[in-house]
Amino acid sequence: MSSGGGYSEGVKWVKLTEICKLSRGRVFSKEYLRDNEGDFPVYSSQTTNNGEFGRISTYEYDGEYLTWTTDGAYAGTIFYRKGKFSITNVCGLIEIQSSAIIIRFLYYWLGLEAKKYVYIGMGNPKLMSNQMAAIEIPIPPIAEQQRIVAILDKFEKLVNDISEGLPAEIAARRQQYEYYRDKLLTFTKATACTAKKQKA
Repeated sequence: MSSGGGYSEGVKWVKLTEICKLSRGRVFSKEYLRDNEGDFPVYSSQTTNNGEFGRISTYEYDGEYLTWTTDGAYAGTIFYRKGKFSITNVCGLIEIQSSAIIIRFLYYWLGLEAKKYVYIGMGNPKLMSNQMAAIEIPIPPIAEQQRIVAILDKFEKLVNDISEGLPAEIAARRQQYEYYRDKLLTFTKATACTAKKQKA
């Protein structure tokens, strides 16, 4: 990303798998969904209806997670999940295993970065776990993460809640949201040259 205006003080860069556990969902047939209908969502690769494929009477995850679409036209789409749910085999699951990062901060960062790692091969876009594992994550201080999340959460609510504004206002808010998201999620990496200059 561009280093212009980026926050760099105290930012550590790590690979996603250093702070998170990655896994995949399993196959859910339409017959299974029909025969086990219930209250708990099953998320798949679609982006309509928040990615919901159906609802069943059991769940496999309970808590705060991120999921991503692994295959198809929407590969690399990131979702924030909270509560009880399951995912299909064309979804990946991200479970944070470090207190150094806030899940909503990671959600916004991966929302920008993940699509850059999608592999377009044989006409079927894919973002597998090994590709996700290669993504580098900036970890600024928790207070800075909280500041960024507070701002972007407000914009996301305005953008996604149509009842809060007219279509023209929503479009303007979306532009504003994307501008601030790009600015807030710009972090500079200290290079070896920079480090040498600082020591000199």
